[in-house]
Amino acid sequence: MFNRINLVQCKIALGFIAAIIAMFALDITNSFTITVWLHVLAGIVWVGLLYYFNFVQVPGMGQALADTDGPGPAAIGKYIAPRALLWFRMAAATTLIIGLSLLEQNGIGIVNAFTFAEGARVIGLGAWLGTIMAFNVWFIIWPNQQKILGMKEATAEEIAKAKANAALASSINVILSIPMLLTMLAHRF
Repeated sequence: MFNRINLVQCKIALGFIAAIIAMFALDITNSFTITVWLHVLAGIVWVGLLYYFNFVQVPGMGQALADTDGPGPAAIGKYIAPRALLWFRMAAATTLIIGLSLLEQNGIGIVNAFTFAEGARVIGLGAWLGTIMAFNVWFIIWPNQQKILGMKEATAEEIAKAKANAALASSINVILSIPMLLTMLAHRF
C-alpha cells in the first residue's frame, strides 16, 4: 500500500484530498480563494520546472555530454525531459488561463490589466510578464526542444540553433519570473 504513495497520481490525489479536508476544516468555501490557490499551485509547478531546467537539467546535460567515460545524457533526453516538458507546458497554460479568469473574477478585467488601467498596473505588469513567459514556453521553447530531443527531424545545424533559441527563451523566462512573482505577491497584499 505504501508503494502506491510514490505514484504521481496518488501524490496528486492525496494532496487534493488533504486540501479539501483543510477547506472544510477551515471553512474556506470562497470560490475566488480556491481559484487563487489553483493559480498559485500551477504557477509553483511552472516556475519550479523552469528553475529545474535552468539550474539542474541543462547544466547536467552539458556535463553528461562532456564526460566521455560517463553514462551520457541519453536517459535524461529520452525519459526525463519529455515528461518534465509536458508538465512545464501544462502548468504554463493552466497558470495563464486561471490568471486571466482571476482578472475577470476580481473585477479588474483582462483589458484593464493589459492596458495598465488605473488600479491595475501592478497585476497588469504581472499579466504581461506571465503571458510573455507562456508564449516563450509554447512557441519558442517547446518547438525547439522537440528538435533537440529528436521528436522532430532536424539537422545538426538546426539542433544547434534550436539549443541556442530554447536556452535564450528559457533564460528570459527565468529573468521575467522574478518580477512576475513580485507582482503576484504585491497585488495580493
